[in-house]
Amino acid sequence: MANKLAGQRAKFSRARAIYYSSGDEAQRQRAAELMAQVIAEAPANGFSEEEVTQGEDVPDEARSIAGKLPVTPVAEEDPNELIAALQPTVDTSDVLELGQGEEFVYAYGYACAPDRLKIGRCIGDPVSRVAAQISTGTPDKPSLRLVIRTHDCPALERTLHGLLRLRGRKVEGAGAEWFTVTRDDLVEAYGQLNL
Repeated sequence: MANKLAGQRAKFSRARAIYYSSGDEAQRQRAAELMAQVIAEAPANGFSEEEVTQGEDVPDEARSIAGKLPVTPVAEEDPNELIAALQPTVDTSDVLELGQGEEFVYAYGYACAPDRLKIGRCIGDPVSRVAAQISTGTPDKPSLRLVIRTHDCPALERTLHGLLRLRGRKVEGAGAEWFTVTRDDLVEAYGQLNL
């Protein structure tokens, strides 16, 4: 069931990334249709919309299409193939992986702002989670810099956020998860936790 959810999340994230980054109207339409398909099939597959979208916004066009689709279970797809299809949307060429566990705390940023990283968490694939956050307001291709495996991603994320806020690293006006920090700073902070 977890693999199926990961596959559905990856399918939604990939379609959403294409929808917001493509200038080709036919590609955007197909992406809206794929998002709609995942949303419409979620209940039949035992998932909520929130679970497959991971809380990301759903374009009105996709929501409108979803309302017209029949609710049927999705055919079994290889989640690894769906996740691999997201690779072109997120730069993973220099990602550092630490820790152990099935949950993740990740950090990504953009080449245009090399001193800033977004620190988030997810239970599914971090690449899918980052790809889900791509929108028309994205300055360039996101670069996944750090993935920390853990058994309790909410606690580890809160701890790192708190530590960075205490150090005055929070980027004001940029949401709760953006910090003026390097990957090396994060590795050092994680090492100080003695986990």
